[in-house]
Amino acid sequence: MIKAPTSFFQRLKFIGPSIIVTGSVVGSGSIALSPLLGAATGFALLWWLLLSLWSKPLIQAEISRYVIATKKTFLESFSDMPGPKTNIRDKKASWLVWFMFIGVIPSVAGMGGLAGAVAEAGHLMLPMLSVEAWVLTACFVTWFILYLGTYQTLEKILLGMVFFFSVVTLIIAISMQSTPYAISSQQLLTGLSFTFPFEHAALALAVFGFTGISYGEIMAYTYWCLEKGYAQHNNEPKEVKAWIKVMQTDVWATVFFVTIGTLPFFLLGAAVLNTLGLYPPPGGDIIQTLLNMFTTILGTWAKWFFIPLAFFVLFSTMLSGTAAFTRTISDYLISMGLVAEKENTRSSLIKITAFVIPLFSAIAYFLLPNPITLLLIAGIWAALGLPIINIGALYLTSKLTKDLQPKPITKKILWGTLILQLSMAMLILFSQMVGFS
Repeated sequence: MIKAPTSFFQRLKFIGPSIIVTGSVVGSGSIALSPLLGAATGFALLWWLLLSLWSKPLIQAEISRYVIATKKTFLESFSDMPGPKTNIRDKKASWLVWFMFIGVIPSVAGMGGLAGAVAEAGHLMLPMLSVEAWVLTACFVTWFILYLGTYQTLEKILLGMVFFFSVVTLIIAISMQSTPYAISSQQLLTGLSFTFPFEHAALALAVFGFTGISYGEIMAYTYWCLEKGYAQHNNEPKEVKAWIKVMQTDVWATVFFVTIGTLPFFLLGAAVLNTLGLYPPPGGDIIQTLLNMFTTILGTWAKWFFIPLAFFVLFSTMLSGTAAFTRTISDYLISMGLVAEKENTRSSLIKITAFVIPLFSAIAYFLLPNPITLLLIAGIWAALGLPIINIGALYLTSKLTKDLQPKPITKKILWGTLILQLSMAMLILFSQMVGFS
């Protein structure tokens, strides 16, 4: 058993789950949806994007607090929630767990959208392979890496991708200031005026659900924390608190990485794509539309730089997202009693789902070959699931011993985010009833 680090710099050595999560969210929300939000609304929803990036990590941290303190998995924790429960093979599962299990379907649809976006980038690199062939190739490689790889291998792969992506996006955003598309302070202030263009409600809500940490990543993050060893304590309160601080440091790293990986793309979309009137994307082609951000700023040569970048970043998102699904779906099946738990059941299920998830992602794309639509479906569902996770965070942390509970100010902020998320859910229903797109 490794003793928990006590200093800030020692805690930095244990950062890791944040890299996995960043790899999972940066591609879908950052490179795909956030520039489209800027293209559709200009700078008007800058405040909305920042709210999405900064309001959800607190929920992530508090759910993880409970998981680390109790050593229970996410679903074991949520099965302790009050309300109706099923009992299959002596495994009790709350209605909340079943709701989230149903949410796997639209989430896998989102993975199909990612596979399609990866394929679009791959086709632009090597057009001799069709988009359909690239979809199948991306899904096969994802399965192969996850079948043979380990957490440590995945962490190293994504670390390089995320770091390179973050640096490049910052450089391009800075370079834009020397072009006719330079962003003024007035434009930024406009983006902080809290206006909301209801005609783009569905896109905005999908961005909120899929940009930054979504409820799926919050769930997955707890599994990465367990695999990283954050719960390897002897239940002594001082040791538990020390590991919770490690997790909190990692969460702040997530906020940092996701922000610098997302914000530049929104600004590029608002400054370039909106000015060029490239929303909705012509022909529904995400990659070709986003390519305009780079070629407009840097010149036509930039496409040979952007396309490989987009391919690897989107693939990293697909890879880490699938890896997260293998853990969560396996836990669903065991925790709900749908699969009898025996020795090595969990590890076997992880390997099986590592094959099944890419397969169903490919099927989703072939049934609906429009990455934007698939990502919107997954994003809106993710937004709907956030209040449930928030309620869980409030309830579960209240069951911890007083010395392990969050501070009163943290609880108040959680209540504030819950009100926000419930308002968003109502906005989703309203926007659909009146026919906004």
